[in-house]
Amino acid sequence: MRLNSAAIATVLSTEVPVEGDFTAVTNASNQVQPGGVFVAIKGFTSDGAKYAPDAICRGARLVVAQEPIDGVPTAVVPDARVALAQLACAFAGDPSHELTVYGVTGTNGKTTSSYVLHGILSAAYGEDATGLLTTAEIVVGRHREPAVRTTGEAPVVQGNLRRMLDGGAKHVVLETSSHGLALHRVLGTRYAAALFTNLTRDHLDFHPDMEDYYRTKRRLFERTDGPKLVNADDEYGRRIAGEVDGTLTYGASADADYRISDVRLEGAGTAFTLKTPAGQSLSFRTPLLGDYNVHNVAGASALLLEMGMDADTLVAAAQTIPQVPGRFERVPAAADRGFEVIVDYAHTDDALRALLEVAREVTSTRGDDARLIVVYGAAGERDPAKRAPMGTVASRLGDINIITTDDAYSEDPQAIADEVMSGADSSNTAVVLERREAIRQALDEARPGDVVVVAGKGHERVQHLPTGDIDFHDPTVVTELLADR
Repeated sequence: MRLNSAAIATVLSTEVPVEGDFTAVTNASNQVQPGGVFVAIKGFTSDGAKYAPDAICRGARLVVAQEPIDGVPTAVVPDARVALAQLACAFAGDPSHELTVYGVTGTNGKTTSSYVLHGILSAAYGEDATGLLTTAEIVVGRHREPAVRTTGEAPVVQGNLRRMLDGGAKHVVLETSSHGLALHRVLGTRYAAALFTNLTRDHLDFHPDMEDYYRTKRRLFERTDGPKLVNADDEYGRRIAGEVDGTLTYGASADADYRISDVRLEGAGTAFTLKTPAGQSLSFRTPLLGDYNVHNVAGASALLLEMGMDADTLVAAAQTIPQVPGRFERVPAAADRGFEVIVDYAHTDDALRALLEVAREVTSTRGDDARLIVVYGAAGERDPAKRAPMGTVASRLGDINIITTDDAYSEDPQAIADEVMSGADSSNTAVVLERREAIRQALDEARPGDVVVVAGKGHERVQHLPTGDIDFHDPTVVTELLADR
């Protein structure tokens, strides 16, 4: 929708130096629309103010910045990121106020929990009535497209919510990262319900410490008026429950409001019981494997029960949850070879441990001689303290381990691998820096009954290297290599 100068002045509580109507808002000068507003954000590596002249040349009629810019019509605000979010909501017509938005946050499991919520909502209310914004992709009704980041900039978030509302959606699941909260990308979004999975060491290249990381995550629950569910088996989840009024818990803990029990592998999936505060014992069967996925399904289910979903509808819908891209994703082409290949996004020591414990359990069901083969690596320009522990975890749980390159960015891949190797056992670990070759060697080593895990990148389709970005999608590479054998 269009906004005039008076409306923008009201939204921003500041003077607007030009009159007339405006078409849209962006913080990317190369995406400016004629008649648009450009918000100059001071980023981590550059100041958006230097792109203001380019934005004007491309058709912007107004620049919003934290300081006046010479020769450019500028509305001055205290915080450009807050202004970007405020304008994004206004130009989109505040779509979250007409939608039921479910916010999901945490370190591990938030993408899977988001897919679980979306899958159950789609089964219960129809695909056309649901939307999904996650790390892996954006789903608008029946249309799917890749996502650029977990939580996009405010115009992307609000624009997608508007698309979903206009397309007939009523329920939207919004995976909400700590970056999205800290950088005001979701400011102004009305959350009807919120879910917390867990908090483990991650993103300490962005947050100064775990306490800041936790407090940022907690903001989602402070902003949510409706049901709030947190993991009682996580110390930070219990903190939120104790600090934010109205928060309920789920988990295996005896005092959890929604208590998980009787977890067991059953065929190609998992079964468990969820005991509710009302005294019900609901029997769930899900195609997702592993204890951590039981928590993902239980948390999403508890939230939907609090939102009023019928228990029978919920239990039936949970049986139809589709496979999540890059989260314990089975590669079908491996089945003909008699072994299993699993691709997963796990890229921290805690996530890798949870993944490999489930993979180890799956391996144990495939025969006494079955082996767990693991390909993994650590990202560059990220918290280096998790690298050696990743090596320790893989050596403890995997039978054959290959350290390879993840997203190295500007760091030396060999130096990263050496840090990972410092925590690994050299008797069952090798280093193969080229990722495709590492996967090839793992597949060549695999024999019937084995389980091969390729961890780190999951759904991602680009590998960031010091020499530049290349196309790389683990499930596709696995499929291609299997076809070449």
